[in-house]
Amino acid sequence: MAWKVLPLLALLVLGGMAWSMQALYQEREKRFRHQAERELQAISHLQTQSVTEWRERRWSDAMALSDDAAYAYTVARWLQEPSEPRTSQVLNRLRILQERARYTAVYLVDTEGRLRLSPGDGVQGHLPVQEMQALRNALTTAQAIPVEMRRDAFFAFPFFGLLAPLFDGMDPVGAVWLVSDVRATLYPLLEYWPTPSKTAESALVQHAGDAVEFVSPLRHRDPALPPLRLAMTERSDPAVQGAHGERGILYGHDYRGKEVLAMISTVPDSPWIVLSKVDVAEAFGEMRTREWLALSLPISLVLLLAGAAAAHWQWRARRREQKLKLELQRHMRWLESGQKAAAIGYFAYEVGREEFLMSDMANQIYGLPPSGRMPQRQWIATLHPDEREQILAVHARAIQQHTPLQIQYRICRANDGQVRWVQVWGDHETNSDPNHAARMTGTVQDITERKYSEQQLAHYRTALEAQVRLDPLTQVANRRALDEAVTREWHRALRSGAPLSLLMVDVDHFKAYNDHYGHVAGDRSLQQVAQALSNAVGREGELVARYGGEEFAVLLPDTDVPQAVALAQRMLEAVRALHIEHRASVGRPHVTISIGVACIHPRLLVPLAARHDAPPGAADSPSATDVAQALFEQADTALYNAKKAGRDQVMVCASAEPLPSLPATDP
Repeated sequence: MAWKVLPLLALLVLGGMAWSMQALYQEREKRFRHQAERELQAISHLQTQSVTEWRERRWSDAMALSDDAAYAYTVARWLQEPSEPRTSQVLNRLRILQERARYTAVYLVDTEGRLRLSPGDGVQGHLPVQEMQALRNALTTAQAIPVEMRRDAFFAFPFFGLLAPLFDGMDPVGAVWLVSDVRATLYPLLEYWPTPSKTAESALVQHAGDAVEFVSPLRHRDPALPPLRLAMTERSDPAVQGAHGERGILYGHDYRGKEVLAMISTVPDSPWIVLSKVDVAEAFGEMRTREWLALSLPISLVLLLAGAAAAHWQWRARRREQKLKLELQRHMRWLESGQKAAAIGYFAYEVGREEFLMSDMANQIYGLPPSGRMPQRQWIATLHPDEREQILAVHARAIQQHTPLQIQYRICRANDGQVRWVQVWGDHETNSDPNHAARMTGTVQDITERKYSEQQLAHYRTALEAQVRLDPLTQVANRRALDEAVTREWHRALRSGAPLSLLMVDVDHFKAYNDHYGHVAGDRSLQQVAQALSNAVGREGELVARYGGEEFAVLLPDTDVPQAVALAQRMLEAVRALHIEHRASVGRPHVTISIGVACIHPRLLVPLAARHDAPPGAADSPSATDVAQALFEQADTALYNAKKAGRDQVMVCASAEPLPSLPATDP
């Protein structure tokens, strides 16, 4: 009889061992894959950091030039009256940049884009078109403007340029054009690879319209060919995936059709994407061969042992039993180790005895000694007081209705009182009575770290949403936040019957201020005015927002016309008190503002359905869009009247057409 069962048992044993070997191989392969991905990630990080530092060094050189007032003064004097000593002074600074900072070419250009001086041979001509546009932007913004890596007939090599503007006081005198040959200074940063590899390569790519362009040479492609361009539809290529916004470790097929492991990183403040990749066949081929060779020996030994066991079944029966026990103990240890690593324990709840049978890991999660059993009252004592009743109700309902249990809740550990989050999964077992749940079994996992991570992500998301609703220049609310606030406060006004007021604020003669003092000074004055307006409000719901350009809007819930006018007068005085000089203003030596006031009171407006021109099925109250439009139109009309009357004053719109609203009710 035993010989009849022997083949089946042998097959079962061989299948189990093969499964264990396969599982072990997959685990080791997964571990090796993660190691290869981490190495590629580290290499890509170093290359991205090198490229970033390369750009930052050139940016720093350009900013140092722009901030050198003495050099700008020397250039201005030379442009006005060239002389040999001044020419030498100007050229010395350019020569130092070219020799020490390894720039291929350095040119002094005037405000018209003409090339005036260079440490090399004589110069003549004008800047190329793209550099000319960068020069205009640099002189307008008073900041260095980069011209990204490109090829042009002006040079016989691919180059990267920066236009550093020069100002003699507030007057632009020209700029310094810094040119770098990227073949000598940038491309070598991408060629470094710390480990020997036949297929590894790194490249800079950028999104160009409907394609992705490689802006640096490729190891496996002839450098004499034009730069490689890939259509955005080739989604299997990691470069295209990076252009679509994906970052980190990716798998795909590159321009050669090879399956590759790739890492996508971005260079801050640039359109460049760093692509580092290696062929999957090279990254994992050697490992797979080595692992299969390592596993072939145990498989051969298992087959040999299985044959010996078939020949000597009776004699080795006891030894097989002992071996199975050892294997079971080993698997149990693996299971216990896995539970500890994942912070998962198991339990069984005896309904009749009101008692939990707990694993060691489950006891550790609840802070209990490893006794194996926990009475229900002891479990209840560990539940967080704020959630205890709710948790007991969920457990009772799952047992009574024979439904699976899945819940997350907080506990206070019995040994140290620490508050921890746990997630519990459970299902019930029934005895002979199908309507009575005799036992519930399940698992419990400590998810405290995951919960804290989720909470931090929620805080970050909230902070990001708040940042989206701020004007970046003045740090007050933007137009989007204002529109949302008007909708919210109008619905609140409908419920409470309170008035809703709006102030439209305009900085007087601001264009003349910008023309006279420049945009940088104009931005500073807008920031000071925004701060003064913000300091004047303080009640809940009151909001100061930048409406556009030099216009601001102030939303005032639960505020009638006299109160709104009083607040507007305080804002006028606050801006006057800033004493911001404005010599280009007409009649006033300092910056002032004009304010238009509008107010809507829900209790005093006519129902929309009662109007003679109302459409069929009209609602009893106007929409938030109608209210916002009316408020802004009325406040803008009042602002226009204030400016027409001489500026630096407050005007109330008295001729606005009333909006439809709910009928008035007694308070």
